[in-house]
Amino acid sequence: MDFRIATESDLDALAQMRWDFRLEESPGTPVHDRQTFLETCTAFLRQGLASQRWVYWVAVCDDTIVSHIFVQRIAKVPKPNRLDDGFGYVTNVYTRPAYRGRGIGSELMARVIAWAEAQDLECLLVGPSDASVRFYERAGFRWNEDLMEYTLRPYVA
Repeated sequence: MDFRIATESDLDALAQMRWDFRLEESPGTPVHDRQTFLETCTAFLRQGLASQRWVYWVAVCDDTIVSHIFVQRIAKVPKPNRLDDGFGYVTNVYTRPAYRGRGIGSELMARVIAWAEAQDLECLLVGPSDASVRFYERAGFRWNEDLMEYTLRPYVA
């Protein structure tokens, strides 16, 4: 298993996985056709990668992405004691059904947390689904109002 940050060559596969993920979470007839969605989603992912506002973490098995976690870097307003500060918004956490229960998502999340610490982010925030709360709790996230938070370093006012 290879755990890494996605590159431009991964974006089509990530868009397809997003389609699969959302249909699994919310079955029904999509409002947009698959091709339109894939083109729009790939363009969004490409822009996020180019701007460095988004980081897409992937787990790859036999040249196939089997799990991913997206993190949006959100800059905070500069403070006199910390000019460059920010946190990460975690979203689009998904593992293909055939690969679940093997610890792949947990290992990928551990890599995301280590990366966020190295980036000196203040915290990671996620708005979990009911089904995913235990996954985030096992990773060390705790409830903070309506969101779950993984504190990477103490808050500096």
